[in-house]
Amino acid sequence: MDFNQTLTSKTDLLNDLFDKWENSIPEYQGKFVKDGIVDEQLFLSAPTKILFIAKEPNNPNQDAGDFREWWREEIAYTFSYRIAEWSYGLLNNFPQYDDIWANKGSAHKAIQSIAFMNIKKSGGLGNSEYDRMIEHLEKNFDFLHQQIDIISPDIIITGTSWTELRNGLFPTVNWTNSGYGVAIGRHKNAKVIDFYHPSSRTAPSASYSLLQNIINADQFRQL
Repeated sequence: MDFNQTLTSKTDLLNDLFDKWENSIPEYQGKFVKDGIVDEQLFLSAPTKILFIAKEPNNPNQDAGDFREWWREEIAYTFSYRIAEWSYGLLNNFPQYDDIWANKGSAHKAIQSIAFMNIKKSGGLGNSEYDRMIEHLEKNFDFLHQQIDIISPDIIITGTSWTELRNGLFPTVNWTNSGYGVAIGRHKNAKVIDFYHPSSRTAPSASYSLLQNIINADQFRQL
């Protein structure tokens, strides 16, 4: 752990990073959408430290905001429902899918117990533009890796859609097959899964079961 991390919380470190990030990129000023560790106490007490990485906020008006505040208040929209389900499975040894929503509060606690980040920090349309995403990856690369280092996850799940975007973010990862048609690898101390985007039209129970199979695969365990 970096010495500075012993002096303050991860959330404080992330907020300081976001201030520098927004001020260094004129396009983000007044439009920056924060993310990171939703609830630091729950994250630190979780059995596995999970980080989800997606592309950009679906926010055509480009309003500033904070995923951490939104997800502490509620789960809304397909995107956050899928992340809540996957988080619940990862943190609870994958009970049957239908059991997740027997108590919505348990799913809400699961999404509060993880970390989340977008590559692009200002809002975009429902369908991301490839060239714009590559541009923002290049602009943000150093900041993104500072954010990942502060979070220090055990498992990273990417939903970046494009292999080029994934490889650009993790240029040193040696990707291998999980045995289930999904690439996996290791970034520093974290195991990485190149998974579906949370808004994918894949049946929710199917993506949940696929993630369970990958986590339990020998290939993943041996990373």
